[in-house]
Amino acid sequence: MNVLLSRKDTIRFLILAELMVNPECNQRDIAKKLGLTPQAISEHFKEMVSEGLINVIHKGYYEVTKKGEGWMSRNLIDLHLFSEELLKKIYSKTVVAIAKGKIAESDSVRYWFGDGYIFAEKSAKGNGVALTSAEDGEDVLIKPTGSFDPPEKGEIIIVKVPGVAEGGSRKVDLNLFRELVKSRPTSIVVAIGVEALVTCRKIRVEPIFFGAKEVCIEAAHHGSGVIVACTESMLNDLLRSLIGEGLKFEIKEFVRA
Repeated sequence: MNVLLSRKDTIRFLILAELMVNPECNQRDIAKKLGLTPQAISEHFKEMVSEGLINVIHKGYYEVTKKGEGWMSRNLIDLHLFSEELLKKIYSKTVVAIAKGKIAESDSVRYWFGDGYIFAEKSAKGNGVALTSAEDGEDVLIKPTGSFDPPEKGEIIIVKVPGVAEGGSRKVDLNLFRELVKSRPTSIVVAIGVEALVTCRKIRVEPIFFGAKEVCIEAAHHGSGVIVACTESMLNDLLRSLIGEGLKFEIKEFVRA
């Protein structure tokens, strides 16, 4: 587990991972992503080149060698075994879920992630046992007896709202926006910017406003769908954050002529 115990090996691991996932990135890109100074990242690259883990393609650009791939492979196996054991420990404990239908204490249940939450229902071939009774929609305590699929990333749809100088909420086709929200009743609605907040209120939706960007990111990581009304001037900051988190998104413009 040197990759977790040594800062040097941790940085090497992250550098190699970036080069393998994003071959087009350069030294400066990686330094920015890892929060390192150009001098610090340069030293790491020099050492990795001298040790044969990476090769120079062009000034500032590198590729991972076979030796580097082997180093990554060994450390990934170690991390996999470590994380697998850790997950077993975590999920050997109890889980709080939302009951789908009536559940009695000691019932065999199936529990799963959906729309950012954990649900449970009575099932003969389940992956847990109910430790408490619950009516439909109530909280129920589950003892896991098997594995379950982790949540997929939630869908993020961004509705671009013009700034107030360009018409703001008055330029948005509210019928199209309303239909989008209605079509995704389980999605969280957040607003970034005052124009976006007013747009949501015009279709009688009170969005999450304070901390909206952070809520969007956390909800999507937990598998919840998110509709983001975003004022145009704040869009680039939002997109940078979503890309940095590895979250996919779709942008819609409901602008009236």
